[in-house]
Amino acid sequence: MKKIKVRYCKYGTTDENTPLTYNFFVHNILKKYYDVEVSDSPDYIFYYESTYEYLNYKCIRIFNTGENVSPDFNLCDYACGIDYMEFGDRYYRLPPYFVATFYSKKDLELSKDFDFENPKSFTSSDLTKKVEFCSFVYSNYLADDRRKILLDKINDYKKVNSGGKYLNNIGGPVQNKLEFELNHKFSMAIENSCRDGYTTDRIINSLIANTIPIYWGNPAIGKEFNTKRFINCHEYNSFDEVVQRIKEIDNDDELYLKIINEPIFAEGYTFTKQLEGFELFLRNIFDQPLEQAKRRTINQTRAVEMEHNEKIIAKLVARKSFARKILAKVYQPFKRITFVEKMKHDYFKNKLQ
Repeated sequence: MKKIKVRYCKYGTTDENTPLTYNFFVHNILKKYYDVEVSDSPDYIFYYESTYEYLNYKCIRIFNTGENVSPDFNLCDYACGIDYMEFGDRYYRLPPYFVATFYSKKDLELSKDFDFENPKSFTSSDLTKKVEFCSFVYSNYLADDRRKILLDKINDYKKVNSGGKYLNNIGGPVQNKLEFELNHKFSMAIENSCRDGYTTDRIINSLIANTIPIYWGNPAIGKEFNTKRFINCHEYNSFDEVVQRIKEIDNDDELYLKIINEPIFAEGYTFTKQLEGFELFLRNIFDQPLEQAKRRTINQTRAVEMEHNEKIIAKLVARKSFARKILAKVYQPFKRITFVEKMKHDYFKNKLQ
């Protein structure tokens, strides 16, 4: 078995007691084929958009992101991301829902019997247990404004239960999102922003909870998921039309059952195929001789300049992060004061305009 020396830049852990991380996910795949040493002097380094320590290592760089960003192939040799694109053997599309769907052991317990490729039939008896209308569980108040616009329009029809820290209307944040959504007929699966390929765990959680997701974010979502299984906002001319469709389904149990029993995936798309492809992508990197694995071909002078600029950014980010932690600690006692919290939200929203 070939020995490889790798390093993971602060993207979770490889500890078997905490399996819900990207590092654990990748590490377990690599262990199937290689003798893996996690090293301080690596030949390969995995990093993501919020880490900069990779700049200190002159080795093969493998970038991954679950955010709405694209890889910079001047700085990495290989990358995984959300973009629908091809770039030789240097890129593989790995949506974040493959490695960031579950965040607790409770999630794993609640979803253990769920089969995406052959889900159990959802019956009229199951529907009677859906005692709540629609869920909305979010903490990020700096997301695209269209998330709140749609929420307000649906609320005008019937109350949406907001169980997150953002716009909470049920007396406080829920302990477990998946458990909370299980009681609802619909769930709002709205991404932070809109872009082809940007599909996170939101729709996955909604599907596992046996709801009909109200989805917005990736206009090309139909490449992965069967759009007959959910309400795809990108197929409508306005949110008013979306709400009309919600009303129609909400008031017709037969239609509801027809939709929720549709296949989950688009034709030809399965988790199994995608994960097999990811394993082949990784094996291509590690099976070839180390000296042949490098793919960065940028002029060395330019590379040094770009890395220098990245290090300057890293220092600024570190200072901002430290300042935010101090401010958050000072602000904590004021968090429960509604008008103060609203002022904070408005201030940061305006800064993004």
